[in-house]
Amino acid sequence: MQQVISTTPTPINVTASGMQAPAGTGKSFLNYIHYFRGISILYVVAAHPLLKWPEGDPTQRILHIIFQNSTVMFIFIAGYLFQHLSKNFEYKSYLIKKVQNVICPYLIVSIPILIYRIIYKDVPGFTLAVHPDFATFPIGRQITYYMLHGAHMQQLWFVPMISLFYLGSPLLIYMDRHPRLYWLLIPLFFVSLFIIQRAALAETFKMAAHFLSAYIFGMLLSHYKDRFMEIAKKYWLLITVLAFASVIVNFYMPAKYYDTVDYTQKILFCCFYIYWLWKLDKYVPKILGLFASLSFGIFFFHYHFVLLQRRISYMFYGHEMPGTLLNWILCYLSIIIPTVLLLLLAKRILGKNSKYFIGC
Repeated sequence: MQQVISTTPTPINVTASGMQAPAGTGKSFLNYIHYFRGISILYVVAAHPLLKWPEGDPTQRILHIIFQNSTVMFIFIAGYLFQHLSKNFEYKSYLIKKVQNVICPYLIVSIPILIYRIIYKDVPGFTLAVHPDFATFPIGRQITYYMLHGAHMQQLWFVPMISLFYLGSPLLIYMDRHPRLYWLLIPLFFVSLFIIQRAALAETFKMAAHFLSAYIFGMLLSHYKDRFMEIAKKYWLLITVLAFASVIVNFYMPAKYYDTVDYTQKILFCCFYIYWLWKLDKYVPKILGLFASLSFGIFFFHYHFVLLQRRISYMFYGHEMPGTLLNWILCYLSIIIPTVLLLLLAKRILGKNSKYFIGC
């Protein structure tokens, strides 16, 4: 049987939050999941450039189908790594690490945003969608709501949601120790696809219920990683065709079925990337490792550059930059490049404590 878990010359591990873990924790470094994390954060950023597209533009639709809701893949990876590193799980130390590596940078990133939101009374649209009268709330209630729901900036909804998985981790460990419980994925997928579809970003509990199946599916594929690779080696063509066929189906699918097909599409691509990044390990561009190592920092900070790019567009056009493929590429590069450079500079200044401030 071909070896599934590859190793690197410097054995470092990856935590479920996307951070590097110290060497010597007893788990091999998974190149393919590391690279997949790099790809997934690039997908997440690719969903966020703000452009003014012509109505019904096919380019915009293709980009939307490929990149929107890539959070499914990010959550799948979190579940995969949670299971991979769960052998010596201890709840208290696990939560302490999450506070240090996820909650601390979340609080630090949130402070200037909260100050801006409160002073200028600029409430995000996805927050107003849930509470149209939000601006009338007392300041203390506004701050509490913002922080508990990640409702103060587009991407921050993810942290309160994933924190629910952290808090419920003993139940997830119990499931992994009793693998027959993975059969619960069948009703959980049904819930994600048909009952609790993706909600407004500020609806934390609904979002957690919606994405739970992706997290547990990641755990499942990690639990049976050797078996999955053996199956994938035999049915690689089917895995590949299904993933790309789902994109085509999604393009022609009526809007009312979009969420269901899109979630399925991202799950299929999880299987696709897991196999092919393992299979083609020595050919994968190593820069994906850089994006992977910076993934949580990119997640926390990239949207600042999205808003900066939007403001510059308004200065020149009076609205978002016109939607073309070239402009989308330019906007994407104007977000990802300065974000990475900022994080590299911050890591250089902050040293080993950088993960507490910027998440990486």
